[in-house]
Amino acid sequence: MAKYLRLRSGVAPLVLFVTFALSLPAWAQSTYLNDKKSFDIAWTTLTTEIGDSDLLWLRIEPDSFSVIAATGRDGEEFNLWSVRRNLGDPGSVDELHGPMHMADGPKFIVSPERFSQAELQISKVWSILSDAPINLPTKKPGTVTAAAASLGPVLGQAHWSLKWNISVRSEREHGQVYALADGRFDGADISHTERGRSMNLRTQSDWPFDAAENRFADVIGTGEHVYEIKVLTHGVEIDAVSPADPGAIQDYRWNGGSYRRGIGGRPVSMYTLTGRSQPFSITKSGLARLPQILDAARAEAPAGWSHIDDVVATRPPPAGKEAGVLWEIRFQNASGGREKVVVRVRPDASIYSVALPESLRAFDSYLSIKGMSEAFVQFQGTLGTDVKFFEMTFREDRASIVLPDPEASGNVVEYTLGSSGVSRGFSRPRIMENDADLITFTQAAGFHPQLVTDVPEMLIKAFKVENAEVFMIKLWNGAPFYKDPNGALFLQMRVGVPPQHSNSGHAVFRYDGEYVDGGR
Repeated sequence: MAKYLRLRSGVAPLVLFVTFALSLPAWAQSTYLNDKKSFDIAWTTLTTEIGDSDLLWLRIEPDSFSVIAATGRDGEEFNLWSVRRNLGDPGSVDELHGPMHMADGPKFIVSPERFSQAELQISKVWSILSDAPINLPTKKPGTVTAAAASLGPVLGQAHWSLKWNISVRSEREHGQVYALADGRFDGADISHTERGRSMNLRTQSDWPFDAAENRFADVIGTGEHVYEIKVLTHGVEIDAVSPADPGAIQDYRWNGGSYRRGIGGRPVSMYTLTGRSQPFSITKSGLARLPQILDAARAEAPAGWSHIDDVVATRPPPAGKEAGVLWEIRFQNASGGREKVVVRVRPDASIYSVALPESLRAFDSYLSIKGMSEAFVQFQGTLGTDVKFFEMTFREDRASIVLPDPEASGNVVEYTLGSSGVSRGFSRPRIMENDADLITFTQAAGFHPQLVTDVPEMLIKAFKVENAEVFMIKLWNGAPFYKDPNGALFLQMRVGVPPQHSNSGHAVFRYDGEYVDGGR
């Protein structure tokens, strides 16, 4: 600290030496952090000199008790006072040092925000220091090695409050414990404890997720302010509407011990315009039940796919009757690779959907009967069996469905089924879609199976282009060019040469197998 202090020009520091007679030799081994009598005498000595002056900073170490006080003319001069003791000398006595004038104020040490001695609540400080070690998860009980108090931001409060930053050490473990002046503890930095070093919130169930959910609720409220929750191995990150700016997103973080603000100022439109997530309440998120949610997801993952690669909670735009928060857990194969198993779980730990990578699917392509059947099952499970839609399209690696957007009257929206499950796309205004063209899953499933099993090979031969393939199949009611007055549905196939599927052509069939139209 000394290198940050400068003497005011032309003023020499006054150093006072006060000697206290010590009746017990054992007192020489006591410190300001382990002996309350020493603590009380040091504080009394300091307040005798500074009176009831406001403080900017207070620091207690085993051999020193220091304050920066706003004294002098009009309380605008800042002076450092300290009571010190030489712990290595059994005959050492307490010495008062000060005042040391600070020419530019204490801006290099702390923010020049002052607090009264009443705000300090000195009567509670010893209890705070005594309880601090139990708030740091060390294998053996730790001891306080230093403590400092100053005004600072408190998560969830608009105004600054007095905070204690308490250093605790236990052999090779150490960390910081944070406390407020009224004795409430406000988290800890556990990164240098064994508990913190071995942390993995994705695999360890004995972390206080319920307390974390409650603390975040205190900070951001219980309303629908949250847009996304990410669970990392060493922390939880939450994107929520900033209490200070409803148009901005604030990042909040919990590392298993402490709660902090992260990046702020990002526009809410990054969620509202993209449709990534709708706002939800932290109390409806299921964060408190995260271990059960992850266990449910693991039970659905195939053997060998146990490594959790990603854990994210959002509230996707409504899909049929599903309108709540979903946890998306991605599993990676033990041998690595880019493929993922994606399990989506509700906050009550019930399974919403399971999406397998191509290597684990029971079909080769969504262009096959099995692939199309799986798409029907997945879309009905997501959107509901009674939903009506305009068309369903199949490609080798994905299937999609277009339906009226329940969130935007007059719009349509496309849902896509791929390796990550069913996802919602962008909403857009209707172009040629009319309600009279809507069809049901039952109607769409009524095509002749040979249209998919036999016709593609025949069509490729008729196309007479080397290496051509059927790369897309569409099911719809034929609007606007092929619409049947009797309500028959149609199946369209598109043929081309991979990978761009250039030189393409198409053929349209009625569901009963009758050829209707085609060309290149």
